[in-house]
Amino acid sequence: MKKLLNSGLTARRFQAPAALTGVGVACTCTLAVTLLAVGPALAAGRAPVDIGNPVAGSNGFGVVTEGDATLGSTEAEGPVAVGGNLTYGAGYNVALNTAGTFTAPGGARPTALLVGGAVDYPGSTPSGVLKVLQSGYVKIGDMTGSTALDRDGNGASVNTHVVATGAGYDSTPRIELNTQQPTASVAQSGLMDFASLFSTYRDRSDTMAGCAANVTLLDGNGDALPDQDVVPPGSNIKIALTSGRANVLRLTGEQLNNIDVLTFLDPPTADTPLLISVDTTGTNGSFTWHTPTMAGVSGTQAPYILWNFADATDITIADGDSLEGTIYAPRAKLTDLDPSNIEGDIITRELVVGPLSGGSGGGPVNAGEIHYFPFDAQLQCDATPTPSATGSVRVVKKDAQSGAVLPGAQFTLWKETNGTTGLQTTGTDPDTQVGDTCTTGADGVCSREVETGTYYWQETKAPAGYDLPDPAVFGPLVLTTANASQGVTVSANDTKTPAPPVPGRIVIHKTDAKNGRRLPGAVFQVWEETNGVRSLQTRGQNPDTKIGSACATDTRGICVIDGLEYGQYYLQETAVPEGYVLPRNPVSGPYTLDGGSHDVTVELSNTRGEPPKGGKG
Repeated sequence: MKKLLNSGLTARRFQAPAALTGVGVACTCTLAVTLLAVGPALAAGRAPVDIGNPVAGSNGFGVVTEGDATLGSTEAEGPVAVGGNLTYGAGYNVALNTAGTFTAPGGARPTALLVGGAVDYPGSTPSGVLKVLQSGYVKIGDMTGSTALDRDGNGASVNTHVVATGAGYDSTPRIELNTQQPTASVAQSGLMDFASLFSTYRDRSDTMAGCAANVTLLDGNGDALPDQDVVPPGSNIKIALTSGRANVLRLTGEQLNNIDVLTFLDPPTADTPLLISVDTTGTNGSFTWHTPTMAGVSGTQAPYILWNFADATDITIADGDSLEGTIYAPRAKLTDLDPSNIEGDIITRELVVGPLSGGSGGGPVNAGEIHYFPFDAQLQCDATPTPSATGSVRVVKKDAQSGAVLPGAQFTLWKETNGTTGLQTTGTDPDTQVGDTCTTGADGVCSREVETGTYYWQETKAPAGYDLPDPAVFGPLVLTTANASQGVTVSANDTKTPAPPVPGRIVIHKTDAKNGRRLPGAVFQVWEETNGVRSLQTRGQNPDTKIGSACATDTRGICVIDGLEYGQYYLQETAVPEGYVLPRNPVSGPYTLDGGSHDVTVELSNTRGEPPKGGKG
C-alpha cells in the first residue's frame, strides 16, 4: 500500500468486522486511504492510513499462531487458536475465564481450543494434562494419533478427553474438557485459514511499522529527551498521550531494553490508543526482550496498547515485569521465559510459552499467565515519509572459524511471493528469483537494491576451498518502509573443506637374522583390519580385507606398499628367499597409518633353513 502523509492523526471508533466463521477467516476489511479536508495543498499530498483493528479476523481468540505452539506452563485465560501442531506441558489451562465467542458450524458451545494441525503427544510432557475450561469445545484439524473419548474405562458417560490413539480415558498426556463434547465433533478442519490470515497480519504489521511517530520521550522530570534517538540504559521514561487520536511510539530494540520504567502520564483508551512499533533490524530480527515496568497502566488499559514487531523473526521474553498490551509479531517465533504475565492478545508465527526442556527436573519453564484482554481500538495514522520505497538486501560471506570475509561465493536472491514460510525454489508455486547470480567480491558482500518485502539469499557455490553449507539458505530478511533507509543484512558462514588424507605407505626391510644382510625375494601380502576382530583373519564369513597383489623385496631387501588409506594393516609373509624358512608366525602388525604417522618402516628378518654351500655361514 502506498503511504501518504496527513497533518493530523485521529483514532476513530467504527464497527469492527464481524467474527469470521466457516471455512476461511481472511479479513474482508480493507486498509483504506482517505483524504482529509485539511486544505488543497496538504490534501493533495498527504492522507491518513486507515488500519482498523489490527487483530480483526482472530475470531476472538486471545492467542493466534500461524504455525506450531508449545503451551509449557501456567494458563491462558482466554481461547487459543494454533495453526500448526500443539505440544503441552505437565499442567496447562486454556479458557480459565472465558471460552470466547467463536462457535464452529454445527457446534453447541464456543471453541476454546482450536488446533489446525495435530496434537504432538511424544513431544509433550509424559504426565501432561491440558485442561480446557468454561465448558469450551476443542477442534482439531488433524486427528492422526488422537482419539476423543466420552466414556471411561467402566463405560460410564463422562466429560470428553482427547488422548493418544490406543490410550485409556485417563492416560497422559491428554487434553481434558470439563464438558461432554460429542466425540465426532472434535475432528473439524478448515475453520480458520491461518495462511491467508497471517498474510493479512503481515501486511498490517508493515503498515503500522510505517506510521509516523507522534509521542515524545520524556525523562524522569517530564522533560523531553534532548536526543529522541538516544535512550540511556536504565532510563525512567515518561510519555504523555494526546486524547482523541492514535498515539505512535517508534523504538529500536536497544532503546526499548534501555527503558527500566515506562510511566504513562495519560491512560490509553479506545479513543486514545497507543501503538509501539519496535525495529529489530539492528539484531537481524532476533530480539531478547527485558520487559520494562509499566507504571500508570494495568489490565484496564491493556486493550488499547499494541506492541508491533514487523521485522522480528525470533523474540525471547527473558525477564522483566508484566506486559500490558497485545504482542503483534506475525513473522516471529515468540518464546516466553518470564514468570511475569502478558495482558493482551498474542499474534505470532510460532509460540513457546515455557519450554519443556527447562525448569527443575526437566519440566517446563514458568512463563507466567496470558490474560485475556483483546485489543479493542481502531487505528489510523500518518505514514512516515520515506525517500524511497526500496532498500538494500545484503549477505556477507565469512569464514566460520576466523570471521574473515570471503570472495568468490555465488548467491541467488529470492523474494517471498507464494505465502509459504521458508524458501521454495521448485514446484508449481515457487518464490520469485530476483536478478542474476551474484558473486561476492573482496569485501565478501552481495547486495541488491529491491522493493520492500521478505527475501532469502541462497548460496549456490562456495568459495574455493570451502564446503557449501546445508542448508544453504539465509534469511528471511524483512525489508520494510521503517528499515529501508539502512537496509537489512545477514551473515553466511562457510567451513573450510577438510584436506584429504595424505596416502600412506609401508616400507619393508628384509634382512638375514644372523648377519643383517639384505635379502631379496621375500614376498608379502598386505591386509587391512576391517572386521573389528583382533589379529588377522583371512578366511571365514567376515575376513579382513586383502589389499592389492603381493610385494617382493628387491635386491636391496626392500618392498614398498604405497597408496594406503588411513587405517590398520597386517603383513603376511607368503614366500622367503631361497635357503630361508618362514617365521613361526608369518603375520606381523597391526601397523597404524594416520595423520600423525602415514609412513611406516618395518624391519623383518629370516633365518636360514639349511647349511650354506661351502660350509660357510
